[in-house]
Amino acid sequence: MRGALELAGVGMVFAGRRGPVTALEQIDLTVPRGQLLAIVGASGSGKSTLLSLVAGLQRPSSGVLTLDGVEITGPGPDRGCVVQSGAVYPWRTVERNVGFGLELLRRLPRAERAERVAWYLAETGLSHLAHALPKQLSGGQRQRVAIARALACEPDVLLLDEPFGALDVQTKEDMQLLVRRIWADTGKTVLIVTHDVEEAIFLGQRVVVLASDPGRVASDVTVDLPDDRDLTVKRTPKFIELRATIEDLVRTYHQKHVAAR
Repeated sequence: MRGALELAGVGMVFAGRRGPVTALEQIDLTVPRGQLLAIVGASGSGKSTLLSLVAGLQRPSSGVLTLDGVEITGPGPDRGCVVQSGAVYPWRTVERNVGFGLELLRRLPRAERAERVAWYLAETGLSHLAHALPKQLSGGQRQRVAIARALACEPDVLLLDEPFGALDVQTKEDMQLLVRRIWADTGKTVLIVTHDVEEAIFLGQRVVVLASDPGRVASDVTVDLPDDRDLTVKRTPKFIELRATIEDLVRTYHQKHVAAR
């Protein structure tokens, strides 16, 4: 199985109106293959920038990112990305949305493409909506389509950028359960960026807290909860303790950022 990520000395500087703006500074991070890592931090901590660098959508100003020892220099099929908007093609059915990336893999026989699409439709609970158009779907269903499409090309790493921020609480929890089931069933390496500490703890095996301005790793917390957790774990003393600890960390580093301005 593939999917080991390594970030060494990664920094990102943007050109601003008043001069250079450092979004990320000296990020050193190792993500073993098959791990589910959540990244949290206040506004300005560079969470989405970090995920964009892993996706290969931007090049770092300094440092190196590697996937299985190979430097990341651009986007690739070994990484699938899902963003908050859950962008889907409105003119394509659910089935054809999920299979879009596979149409570019000409070497893959049509029957195998159809089989793979059918598997991910079932995995994400969309089989009964295979022939529906996106306008007929709820927000949560569109996010399921986006996740299934990202997974259908069978990337080594799944990247989730605030994927459930626009959903209601019930739908968000349904999607959290879906991500954990997909992770358990596929063994993918998963990185999720979220502002929701509770979500980060429920999903992650680790939670990395980023400090702000510039974004840097402030804390790396192991989530000592069962891998087969369900929603009831959110009411346990251990979960509540972890949530308080990480919320305090996020708040502390945000306050330091505000005080320094």
